[in-house]
Amino acid sequence: MKLLTRLIAIAALTIHLSPALAEGPDIVKDSEGHELVVVKAGEFMMGGAESAQDVVTAFPDADVSPTALADEYPRHKVRITKPFMLSRYEVTVGQFRRFTEASGYQTEAETDGKGGWGYNLDSKKSEGRRPHFNWKNTGYPQTDRHPVVNVSYNDALAYLQWLSAKEGKHYRLPTEAEWEYANRAGSNSRYSGTNAPSELPRIARAIDMSRHSAFGHVQDLVIEADDPTAFPASVGSYKPNAWGIFDMHGNAWEWVSDWYGEDYYAASPVDDPQGPSTGHAKVRRGGGWNSFPIWLRSSFRNINSPSSRCLNLGFRVVRDI
Repeated sequence: MKLLTRLIAIAALTIHLSPALAEGPDIVKDSEGHELVVVKAGEFMMGGAESAQDVVTAFPDADVSPTALADEYPRHKVRITKPFMLSRYEVTVGQFRRFTEASGYQTEAETDGKGGWGYNLDSKKSEGRRPHFNWKNTGYPQTDRHPVVNVSYNDALAYLQWLSAKEGKHYRLPTEAEWEYANRAGSNSRYSGTNAPSELPRIARAIDMSRHSAFGHVQDLVIEADDPTAFPASVGSYKPNAWGIFDMHGNAWEWVSDWYGEDYYAASPVDDPQGPSTGHAKVRRGGGWNSFPIWLRSSFRNINSPSSRCLNLGFRVVRDI
């Protein structure tokens, strides 16, 4: 009864209240072990807080042009008008395994014969697609507490449909706006609470710049198996953001619900934007364990087709209040 009263009170909050979680996050735990943080309604400025040219200047080794970052602009006001629950952690291997065992579901990497991406110990590089790689076999060690990867957008939807039926609640992916709102957690900086890439080791599993000072694409990077920062970390291994949410930078890229629109920000509604109504690619956010700092910025947008599966791409869940 106390929980119901608390949720009703949260739902009644207006957007004029500060979304800051000064007394710690309100957390609800479901039967599958998802710790769901209650994210209050509020408003924020979405998109790049510095110019694309300033970003390029700040990350000269990335060899990126300002036009490649144009989809982060214009910066615009967004109002999240309803509170929602966001999982503190990315969905784990253990959680996904329970889903597949209970439902008999097989991922697209397992059923289409093409497989996914993985790490080749001999070449010390990531490669794909290969038939033997999937969420169960990534080429590197995984425990039940690691974020599940090599799952497509469609695989994530299947998980959410199963979880919704099991819990009797509506689970979904966050919208792109909800994701950035929760990632920023009240900040307007490059990363949640900081502008400095040197601060990332406190909050994110990502490329160790002392080992990979030269920018490279995922498949070109030499990853030493004994690198202590190679591969995903167990969820929650790094410091959470100001709202008590973990791994929203690095570890695994995260699917969001929106179709991608390069110029969508110019026409985005202020209240609860949902993204374009149609498209060819879905948005993913946050960067992964093998991402460089420029890609981990709060405003950076990346895309994949709904059937894509990668060894650095997973998801987290939203439960509607």
